[in-house]
Amino acid sequence: MLTTASVVLPATRWEQQKMIKFPLKILTLIFPLLYIAGILKITAQDISGYQEGKVSYLTSQNIYVRFETTEGIASGDTLFVRDNNQLMPVLVVVQQSSVSCLCNALGDNKFKIDDTVFHRKKYGIKVRATETETEVETELQPEKDLHEEVLTTVPEIPGSTKKQTFTGRISASSYSNFSNSDVSDIHRFRYTFSSSAVHISGSRLSVESYIIFTHRQNQWHVVQENLNNALKIYNLAFRYDFNETVTLWAGRRINPRIANVGAIDGIQFEYGFKKMFVGIAAGSRPDYLDYGYNLNLFEYGAYFGQSQKVKNGFIQSSVAFFEQRNSGNVDRRFVYFQHTNSAVKNLNVFTSVELDLYRLLNNQSENTLILISLYLSANFRVSRKLSLSGSYDNRKNVIYYETFRNYADEILRQASRQGVRFRVNYRPVNYLMVGTSAGNRLRKGDPRPSNTFNGFVAWSRVPGINASLNVSANVMQTSYLDGQIYGVKVSKDIIPGKIYSTLQYRRVGFNYVNSATELKQNIGEVDFSFQINKKLFLTVNFEATIQENDWFNRLYLNLKRKF
Repeated sequence: MLTTASVVLPATRWEQQKMIKFPLKILTLIFPLLYIAGILKITAQDISGYQEGKVSYLTSQNIYVRFETTEGIASGDTLFVRDNNQLMPVLVVVQQSSVSCLCNALGDNKFKIDDTVFHRKKYGIKVRATETETEVETELQPEKDLHEEVLTTVPEIPGSTKKQTFTGRISASSYSNFSNSDVSDIHRFRYTFSSSAVHISGSRLSVESYIIFTHRQNQWHVVQENLNNALKIYNLAFRYDFNETVTLWAGRRINPRIANVGAIDGIQFEYGFKKMFVGIAAGSRPDYLDYGYNLNLFEYGAYFGQSQKVKNGFIQSSVAFFEQRNSGNVDRRFVYFQHTNSAVKNLNVFTSVELDLYRLLNNQSENTLILISLYLSANFRVSRKLSLSGSYDNRKNVIYYETFRNYADEILRQASRQGVRFRVNYRPVNYLMVGTSAGNRLRKGDPRPSNTFNGFVAWSRVPGINASLNVSANVMQTSYLDGQIYGVKVSKDIIPGKIYSTLQYRRVGFNYVNSATELKQNIGEVDFSFQINKKLFLTVNFEATIQENDWFNRLYLNLKRKF
């Protein structure tokens, strides 16, 4: 069975090294840039620095919004709509999956399917590997999670099967790390191309892609040694619709029906009838070291399921059977089940189960039944003001080969993974949301259980300054540290529809239980987003982390063009 536990993670270099002071010459370049961008003639057709979402599903109590990714979206965050070229707060996030959000409406705002809403966009790309296989999580292909099928299933509009549509974007980004240590600066550059062409020239053929090229300054030899060290093809697939119910995919693609399998390099075929669907897939898995093509990692399988709308919501279930091989030998054989149910008014339930059907023990193969992964969650809307949720998670830990989270954020994420978790959100008045959550995890081998507590207050329309305010507190006790993270964030349109800014401060305190070591950090972040014209966008983000006599600074620049 494949494992990547021994792989050295590039992200750990950020955690372990100390960085040099942010050069003054960089500041002299940034602020003129901000000034010039601020005075450009900018239309209000779109919002730079925001990620756009679509209302995907409505119930009597909740609104579901689908994004490309919810990375950077947290419970209590505010979602906006455009009104007369201004952003107006209309929704508060109650709970989020990897690509969608369960929201409560602010005030008496009304919504319909496909309404556009906005959230302040974060950046980052991360490649992950579980203990049993390598997967990739990107802006377009995130990990499947809570309410996933209800939240992500958007049926095609009848009569639109031959209508041509095309969307795409290309972007250039730089990530620079600086500190006051003797460690060299790190400058990373990333170029992204993504597109979706549906029913090209009115035909039955469609194509989608998501490709990035990343390299570090003064490390071009790494690219020359192996192009796959820099070039990552996360999605490149062709689709052919034989009719409205029969579809064939060819290329690299993550199938949302069997997302737990990850990307497949090969053929995928699906047939839908009435409320049922059935499909087969065959091909290979991406290489677990560089995510290139590896024909030795052959896999094949089948899946089936049903989906239907009911009086109060939606029900969908699916089952997948897969066998994965390595150089001709059976590597893994498993079954995966997932179910979403919102048939009961105000109640949403999601569950996923993964079972291994085969294992190799003492060089002897045997058919067996081993529970690998179990996830259960439920969300209950008690009233318009109060909602409750709970979950149980024993899925495997995620290992990040590349991430742009800082050390404090990564510790908090790890502490919140797995175990039992409960959440309460309450809205006492319009535009004000108060929430709290608590979790507990005790794994075999842990010297003590992990406990986490989070509380937040989100005020989406602060009088006098017309800004959003979010105050949060996170307290954790893990097997190796006691920690606290307190934060406050203010977000505001400086020029509505043109320039948006966020200012954030966090105080971090970690005490390591097996030593007298402690870590105190002050983290400040400022973010500006500009719309140069209706298709061209610029984002500038600077984060400074101060601890004792050390400075850790990060600068992110992104220029994006839509077409």
